Amino acid sequence: MIALWVLNFVPVLAQDEFGIAHSNYAPTKTFLHNPTNTLDNKTWLDIHLIGAGTFAHNDYLYMKGTEFSFMNNIVLRNEWPDYYYNESQDKKSGLQDSDVQIISASMQYKNHGFAFSSRLRTYFDFRRVTPEIATLIAQGSNNFTPYFDQVLSANKMFMNQTAYAEYGFSYSNMFYHYARKSMGLGVTAKYLVGITGGGIKVDEVEYTFENPIDVDFFSYQGAVAYGSGYGSGSGFAVDLGFVYKKSLHNVTHYEPFSESSACETYDYKYKLSAAIIDFGYINFSKESVRYDIESAGAATTLTGDAFTFDGFGNFINTNFPSATESAKFKMLTPAALNLQADYNYENNYFISGQIMHGFFRINALGVKRPDVVALSGRYQTKWLEASLVASLYNYEDFRLGTALRLGYLTLGSDKLISLLGVSDFYGTDVFFNLRFFLTKRPGCKRKDKKSDKRNATDCIKN
Repeated sequence: MIALWVLNFVPVLAQDEFGIAHSNYAPTKTFLHNPTNTLDNKTWLDIHLIGAGTFAHNDYLYMKGTEFSFMNNIVLRNEWPDYYYNESQDKKSGLQDSDVQIISASMQYKNHGFAFSSRLRTYFDFRRVTPEIATLIAQGSNNFTPYFDQVLSANKMFMNQTAYAEYGFSYSNMFYHYARKSMGLGVTAKYLVGITGGGIKVDEVEYTFENPIDVDFFSYQGAVAYGSGYGSGSGFAVDLGFVYKKSLHNVTHYEPFSESSACETYDYKYKLSAAIIDFGYINFSKESVRYDIESAGAATTLTGDAFTFDGFGNFINTNFPSATESAKFKMLTPAALNLQADYNYENNYFISGQIMHGFFRINALGVKRPDVVALSGRYQTKWLEASLVASLYNYEDFRLGTALRLGYLTLGSDKLISLLGVSDFYGTDVFFNLRFFLTKRPGCKRKDKKSDKRNATDCIKN
């Protein structure tokens, strides 16, 4: 599966698009990080038309940077260079995240924010895979000779894949605004339609290879499940968010885009926010099966399809007759805690920080969201926005990214160096989004008295 994943980079939306995660002009994107971002931003109405890109990462298979070209190998899909293997004894992991956002919209009404989102999402990850099993899967048992007749083991090892359609509805409210402080709460409810799902969970295994096809399992505890077909599963997920703002102006009587606020939005000095996102599940119950295994020993023969989800299920059913079979299973969605901070220099320049920590119950099936720490700076106006992002993926893999918005079009990458051919290629990330937005509410007019020569907007704000 590792080899299959690396060989098939799918051109789809990037993982979390940290380059625009703090933008005040892209609520249909930023509310995916925190539902309160539909509230009190610079757009009265934002319509997202289409978004596409790619995100992929692993720490086992790679191509040399001098041999890889993003244009030739990913865009034009020409023949790939040779693969190399990271031979370190560390456990291996990887993630492919695909997310196509179709028609989505957000709007504001006084102190309320509303949004709708429709997306197609796919994930595949492997975690805590031992070097021996990584070698077996990627290179085959014929290259497993150094491990023959050795007693090998693994524990808490996971491989998961899921694809689903997501339909989300979001509401946020500025429940407190007094003097120069405001606070808001937001929630997004998501209905999920399962398309495919599969998982292999190894709680504990001890085994030895006698030759390329004959294996003795001394013990095996774990589970395998798979299902496919649109509507084979259904589920629910929720995002919960909070935001605190220190404003540059008095917000006691503030209502964004209203006559009482001069038909404008007020700027903040800094913003702090926290959210739990994608907390949910999908129950697969049609064309689905799950096997729970707890075996003290078995002698088996491997076949070529044993390293696919359904092939592995057949392998378990044939060689571990004591396995418990059920016609349904649950997969968790990639939940995360997301913390953000944004500081306004009051000259169109901002500096931002973000921590996204994925969390997961180790006894369940499902993809774990990676941990990311990001620091970014951006220049932001209505028609031009540019950002530079430095991040640590899983707290150790350094990445440099950027995003550029020209009007309604956004282009970017959270892993820019991977596109330049200057380092070994373990994965990449690019994205674009096409949107349309309005920064004024139609029909909103300031009610200035002709005899009052003061600036009415400044009067209202102060």
